[in-house]
Amino acid sequence: MILITAILIFILGTAVGSFLSVVLYRIRNRKKGIFLSRSICPHCDKTLKWIHLVPILSYVFLKGKCAFCNKRISIRYFLLELITGLTFLAVFLQWNFVDEVYSIVDPDITNYLVNWATFEYFIFYLILSVFLIAIFFYDILYKEIPDRLSIPAIAIAIAGGLTVGTPEPLDMLIGGCAIFGFFGLQYALSKGKWIGGGDLRMGALIGVILGLYKSLGALAIAYIGGTILLLPLIILKKIHKKSEVPFGPFLVIATFIMLFFGDEIISWYLSFLYA
Repeated sequence: MILITAILIFILGTAVGSFLSVVLYRIRNRKKGIFLSRSICPHCDKTLKWIHLVPILSYVFLKGKCAFCNKRISIRYFLLELITGLTFLAVFLQWNFVDEVYSIVDPDITNYLVNWATFEYFIFYLILSVFLIAIFFYDILYKEIPDRLSIPAIAIAIAGGLTVGTPEPLDMLIGGCAIFGFFGLQYALSKGKWIGGGDLRMGALIGVILGLYKSLGALAIAYIGGTILLLPLIILKKIHKKSEVPFGPFLVIATFIMLFFGDEIISWYLSFLYA
């Protein structure tokens, strides 16, 4: 039952990822009808049939090309579906709401029940994951974090956090204000050259989701990871020091790391610090 649930959640994630590709495109191009309009090919504007929209499988069987004009479709659609599916699966494994209950009468019989308390966490972090993935891809593609993604995500993070009780309200408030203020200081000192306005809202989102200490850990991971990845590219002159590099993806990855492994990372750091 747990395996079947995991497979279904992965499939659901790929479907959500397919939907996100439409949402990102229409947000960027300020198109209406995100929920009602039919999907079209970005090259020939032909309306796609349902068989062309099966997550992952359609891209594979069509060899990454449009069924009508045969032009290459960006691999980002495939990656968005796959990554969203894997993220949904990871969230389920972290907050597995399916409990196994062995029968008292016959130990060989196993019943399965929904742990509704854990299910609340699962739904909450699943919704946040959708916004984080959307921000991740949008910033990579267009080098900005739109308010249409970050502000609703902050509102959901606050409402959901207060509902499930994590992080604690004070920790949520301090974390959101601290990371927002940290980015705000950089924005003011550089007059918007180091980071953009979207990063400020992203900072508030991270602080609200993780609380103060975990959000500080996320910042450390994002900056260290960004340095490790970008420094060799700068040395090889693949990019220049003044090149515009989106920071949102690093923040999203760091947020997921602290969301899944934050307690272990903080415990390791404290044990290392006071060893």
